[in-house]
Amino acid sequence: MSTVSLPMLPVPRVAHNIRVDGELHKAPWKQLAPLWLVPSHGRAAPRGFQSTALRVCHDAERLFVAFACEDDAIVASHAGRNAPIYQEDVVEAFLAPGADPRRYFELETSPRNAWFEARVESPDGRRDTMRVDRDWVCAGFEHAVQVRERREGGGESWSAEWAIPFASLGVAAPRTGDRWRANFFRIDQAHGGEYSAWSPTLVDPPDFHRPDRFGVLVFG
Repeated sequence: MSTVSLPMLPVPRVAHNIRVDGELHKAPWKQLAPLWLVPSHGRAAPRGFQSTALRVCHDAERLFVAFACEDDAIVASHAGRNAPIYQEDVVEAFLAPGADPRRYFELETSPRNAWFEARVESPDGRRDTMRVDRDWVCAGFEHAVQVRERREGGGESWSAEWAIPFASLGVAAPRTGDRWRANFFRIDQAHGGEYSAWSPTLVDPPDFHRPDRFGVLVFG
């Protein structure tokens, strides 16, 4: 187990009726300070590392997640459900609502709004012994993407917005003070491949399936 401390993220409860359309210039996202993903290996970001802003909140029924991504050149060819979008540009969340981070849900979307959903059991906390159930469906999962060209400096930016029903994860709505384990990631194919995380997994080559490195969500 890593001795490096794990990050904690307060997840505020919001009263807004959020329309999931990929547009982040609206409430509640405008009022929430972003967290910035960092290189997953845990070392300093190189010059030109493309930024990713993360925001998370919830209401009585759903967890909301928003990513805002700078991008020199978007790489995304897949469409639909459970194609290998993790081989291109993608944002990801690994969510462990129970006490054991070795049982978690994996959700992803690409700049084309292709999506991936799976349930993972990792009894040893290692990729080589984990079991991935790709037949699992996150019922009611809403996801939307917007892509924009940047006027200054060229390149593009894209945003992803999600609503994840707690019921689809098999849990009741969290109460104030409840804690989950989780991590958030981005893969970008620029510059030979950039891999960023909320809680760095501290391995190279990159491997996101490290439940011992999941951070802690604290629900408000």
